[in-house]
Amino acid sequence: MSKRNLEKFLFRLDKDDALVAAFKADPRAALAGVELDPAERDALANGDLVALYRWGIHPLLIRNFSGALRLDYVEQYRKAGIS
Repeated sequence: MSKRNLEKFLFRLDKDDALVAAFKADPRAALAGVELDPAERDALANGDLVALYRWGIHPLLIRNFSGALRLDYVEQYRKAGIS
């Protein structure tokens, strides 16, 4: 796992409206050129916030990612038994 690369991408996504739009349109294309393993790409493309949490990604980056994509991180955590 490349936690640093994940966090760098999530930080960039939070600051770049064009990247958010590209990610919403085609997540896998928006991830081209980012050094991530397949599980990381899948988690991002599928909006799997629980995986990001379990990998120790900074909570603010997860929150900002979920906000950009209109995902409910609280609900995902609740369903996964994370309080």
